[in-house]
Amino acid sequence: MFSSLSFLHATPESLVRKLTDLPPAPKVLHTLQRLLMTPDVSLGRIAEVVKLEPGLSAKVVRMANSAHFGRGAAVEDIMEAIQRVGLQGVHELVTFAVASQLVGRPLRAYRLEAQAVWSRAVACAIAAGSLAERSNANRSEAYTAGLMHGLGLVVIDKYWSKQWPPRRALASAGYPADHAFEERDWLGFSHAEAGAALLELWGFSEGVTTAVRHQLAPEESPPAHRPVSMILATARWARSLFCVPEEKIPELPTELWLREAGVEIADFGSWLRQIRIRYTLACEELRLG
Repeated sequence: MFSSLSFLHATPESLVRKLTDLPPAPKVLHTLQRLLMTPDVSLGRIAEVVKLEPGLSAKVVRMANSAHFGRGAAVEDIMEAIQRVGLQGVHELVTFAVASQLVGRPLRAYRLEAQAVWSRAVACAIAAGSLAERSNANRSEAYTAGLMHGLGLVVIDKYWSKQWPPRRALASAGYPADHAFEERDWLGFSHAEAGAALLELWGFSEGVTTAVRHQLAPEESPPAHRPVSMILATARWARSLFCVPEEKIPELPTELWLREAGVEIADFGSWLRQIRIRYTLACEELRLG
């Protein structure tokens, strides 16, 4: 059992290495990334890799049957699912299924039910992917960062659950800081740094880990990864609007964030309507379970 004093001078990296009950590393994603960079890789080889992770194939098939991934005639196995989305869509589809296993769980430290945590990830991913398309940023990295942006909440929740006497739940200050004020007051770092540390440990790309690390202050991101960081910070606004009703209408992202994320103020309303439609559809069809 961890005591509060054992992490008096903790870092995000030491926390993710000490906690033994975090979700397992999604090794299938790394293998899949390597395969997709291999010339003439076959769909059959990709299907074999996905089948290696228990429970993942069923999730992939179920999600491939949703309108979010272009539903047509129902698919019944992993091969048909991959054929439906093709090589370009398979990474997104599998990442979506993996993310549901990683972040789709209740977080008592934040008073969030599993479905609420998952809905936030879905909303952020859809908004981030859309912004990447508008700004010609790396869509795969933006989408993955959106799905995984709350992973640090899982890390801190695990540590919170080990405290004795029990700590009170961590309150949110609303967008853009979310829970960072109370997290930093307690630990000296936020869920953004904790999530990035775990993604880095698991071997996710530098673009994804950097965007997650700088989601609260994207202007501090290194230039090479600043576009995706700005996209993630802005996508979190749509997530807050759709998924955190107690915040009502969150404070708008700064003009700098919007501009660098590829959104003009004049187009903001129409973009938001499109995202809301896609998010509502995804939430209806891609519920946990």
